[in-house]
Amino acid sequence: MKKLPEIWNEFVNAGRVDEVCSLYAKDARLLATFAAVPVDDEAGIRAYFEGFTSREGAGVSFDQEGARRQEVGDQVFLYTGTYTFFHGGTGQNHRFPARYSFLVDEKEDPKILHHHSSLIPTG
Repeated sequence: MKKLPEIWNEFVNAGRVDEVCSLYAKDARLLATFAAVPVDDEAGIRAYFEGFTSREGAGVSFDQEGARRQEVGDQVFLYTGTYTFFHGGTGQNHRFPARYSFLVDEKEDPKILHHHSSLIPTG
């Protein structure tokens, strides 16, 4: 059975913003890779992913090495690791390695409660 971050990855890569947004709890917080301020509402989460997925060739690739899943409560799990955001059309290839954490309530209707993503510093 696929875990929520895997489903999130598939939806982002397919540009399925409605489905991406449906994975977040109503009161979820998104500390997004390319946003200067926290995103605390459904409209903000939608706008963020509409903006990202509108870029040509936009997607994300999870790094399996180093990925962790830790139970932190009753069916509540913390997923951490790294992934790479990418976009670009013909002749372009923009890549942005980032760290992530997803706090996921995996009870009956699994939802992302908190999602933090930040660029990995270079140098």
